Formats: sequence, C-alpha cells, structure tokens
Amino acid sequence: MESSDGRVVLVIVIAMVLFFVGRRFQRTLDTWRGWGKAVKDAADAAGRITGARSAAWSAVRSMLLVGGATLAFIALVVNAIRSQ
Repeated sequence: MESSDGRVVLVIVIAMVLFFVGRRFQRTLDTWRGWGKAVKDAADAAGRITGARSAAWSAVRSMLLVGGATLAFIALVVNAIRSQ
C-alpha cells in the first residue's frame, strides 16, 4: 500500500470515528434534555396532585349521592308497582 492510500484510509477512519462520537454526543445531549424535562414535568405534576385528589374525592361523593338517589327512586317505583 502506498503512503497516499494509507492517508486516505486514515482520513476515512478518522471521519467515521468522529461521526460515531458526534452521534453519541448528540444522543447524550438529547437524553440529558429529556431528563431535565421529565424532572420539570414531575415537579409540575406534584403541584397538581392535591387538586386532582380533591377533585377525585368530590367525584366519588357525587357518584355515591347519585347512586343512592337512583336506588331510592328504583325502590320507590318497585314499591309503587307492587302495591297496585
């Protein structure tokens, strides 16, 4: 192999190594940004937990009230039908 061929191969190998290192660096930066965004989103979500919990309990109380009213209405209708 002549020295010019060796230099071409060396330049190609160096270019490939730089490409792979650059891709790894870019992946590292993207992962770091994703982690930072996840931490921020978790902090935002933690701030909304108390509001979501009170809304959920309110919905449960409302559903129990509606369910009880429905059962009372059905019992009233069934009792009216039996008495005829």
